[in-house]
Amino acid sequence: MHEEIICLFDKMENTETRIIGQRHFHSGRLQNHEIVLVFSRWGKVAAASTVTTLIDVFNVDFVIFTGIAGATDKDLEPGDFVIADKLIQHDMDVSQIGGIAKYEIPLLGKMYFEVQAEFVKMAVRAAQVYVDQELKQDITPGLLKDFGIQVPKICIGTIASGDQFIASTKITETLNNSVDNLKCVEMEGAAVAQVAWEHDKPFVVIRTISDRADHTAHLDFPKFVATIASHFTSGVVLQLLKIL
Repeated sequence: MHEEIICLFDKMENTETRIIGQRHFHSGRLQNHEIVLVFSRWGKVAAASTVTTLIDVFNVDFVIFTGIAGATDKDLEPGDFVIADKLIQHDMDVSQIGGIAKYEIPLLGKMYFEVQAEFVKMAVRAAQVYVDQELKQDITPGLLKDFGIQVPKICIGTIASGDQFIASTKITETLNNSVDNLKCVEMEGAAVAQVAWEHDKPFVVIRTISDRADHTAHLDFPKFVATIASHFTSGVVLQLLKIL
């Protein structure tokens, strides 16, 4: 999200910006790492294009993808974190051709793109440090109360991606019944995972829950992104860079 980019960009040093494919790629230093920071835009095509440029043009060693998501797990609330251990494209279905399962990526023979366990653990640790040590100094109690956030949960599970905003109880029930250990849905992560996997690049996908992916999604979305999610993302990424 654009708001997430601003929070991190303000902390970068020695920045240079290149415009490629209508995106601003900001190179510089952050937490003693050489990084490239970019707003991917929304949707699987946009995200895949962005991460391909990061790999082909900037030769990044590691991809960190962040953003917000709608919860499919009924135990998750706004402000909770989901760290993906695997990702799937829930709108991929060529099963009618025969010989290819629903959700399977043609020619790859894969439904799920797995995140290396060591990086999952690092991301969980980074989120936990932020929640335990920095959250209450980073965001005022009043803002947290506005969204009913007390102590955010940090969970590991499957993230499903598709080019649609999910706000349907029927759809979430169908996905929960057909996708293993599904925690949330969004619009980019599995595309990033596929590109990173095809290029043999390690990656992590970290999501902040903004709503339930059903008809109850009614929070002040712009305010949540600007005042909560952007800070959560920045805080966790900074901690993750310290750990890597």
